[in-house]
Amino acid sequence: MKTTTVLNNVDHKDLKINLHLTAMADCKVNRTLAYTPEIQDLHKEFPLLFYRDPATQTIQLHAILGLDKNENLFIDDTGWQSRFVPAQLACGPFSIAYHQQDDSAQAKPFLCFDEQDERVSNTTGESVFLPMGGESAYLQHVKKALQVIETGAQYDNTLFTLAQEMDLLEPVSVQIKLSDDHQVNFNDYLSINEQALANLSGDALARLNQYGTLSLLFFILSSMSNFQQLIDRKSAQAATL
Repeated sequence: MKTTTVLNNVDHKDLKINLHLTAMADCKVNRTLAYTPEIQDLHKEFPLLFYRDPATQTIQLHAILGLDKNENLFIDDTGWQSRFVPAQLACGPFSIAYHQQDDSAQAKPFLCFDEQDERVSNTTGESVFLPMGGESAYLQHVKKALQVIETGAQYDNTLFTLAQEMDLLEPVSVQIKLSDDHQVNFNDYLSINEQALANLSGDALARLNQYGTLSLLFFILSSMSNFQQLIDRKSAQAATL
């Protein structure tokens, strides 16, 4: 069961995180949430698709990591094999919690971790703190990932709202035939309608640019070519079996 413990450099001075466990359950997924601040990086590595939750009708952005269920083609026994790691997975057992203080109108954020996570150790893995109590490079990396998530939570809706208002989203169905008896289908997803984007008026383009979303739409559109990388990785793994 997941537990939430506030991190500090006294009680947790020896805390380490094992980044090379083959059983990283939260990374064994074929898709994960992606956030606006990381689109510029993630589009170079992963296909990015919009998803509309059928229950709530809310829009999300997903980075596609694999072709089959619970398959991440970018990790192996030694860890991640990609230039960029989606923030949702890069933060590992860490999270941010907020506590409302009586004398403050704004809740204070606290960095927390799950003590029950299998990657947490006092003997093996990346150190969270330096010997004198400072933050390790790994912890700084985690905090950056969490900041991406926090910022994305604030600005993702701007991207989604503008894309819907301008009728730029269209259903997309990706069908990949890996063999005669193995076909992968990505349905229930949305992507950018390239023609609709090209036909936008100058005022609409200026509005997208004003909110910093115009380039993001082109990044998402270009990321579709990364499905070929998934196919190549899948084929390479099959060849070693």
